[in-house]
Amino acid sequence: MKTRNFLTAFALIASMAVVAQPGKGNRMQGNTEGCPSYNKMECPIPNVTDEQKTKIAALRTAHLKEVQPIKNKMGELKATQKSLSTTDNADMKAINVNIDEMTKLQNQLMKLGVQHRNEVRQLLTDEQKIWFDQHPMGKGAMKGHGMKHGFGQGQGPKGDCPMK
Repeated sequence: MKTRNFLTAFALIASMAVVAQPGKGNRMQGNTEGCPSYNKMECPIPNVTDEQKTKIAALRTAHLKEVQPIKNKMGELKATQKSLSTTDNADMKAINVNIDEMTKLQNQLMKLGVQHRNEVRQLLTDEQKIWFDQHPMGKGAMKGHGMKHGFGQGQGPKGDCPMK
């Protein structure tokens, strides 16, 4: 009986040790020179000059100032959507109007993101453009790269420039 309890305890402890092992997490290792800081991360566009960094930072700041009110409104609409859709007698007309508003805002955000990316791209050399075009940007680019998606790569960005 003591042997069985010991083996059970050992198996439990061993399984806890395996579960507690850290994943790859934030894979921002290596060359992090390049774009302006974003959540303490930088992007490694090759050979970025100080002038380019300054201009990219200014574009990013202007972009974020323009995008933030839209994202705030989107958050309000999502909360409204949740309220509308969780009532006993959901008003489908109001839900559909709310969805239409969210779609318009998402459209705006996508267009502003593409515009911003194009403005940054115009500041780069041909070599830098090749790198830039091969590396997606923003949070949407990181979808599918977490543990919940079955890739086993851990949570966190791949090291791509998150200027969006």
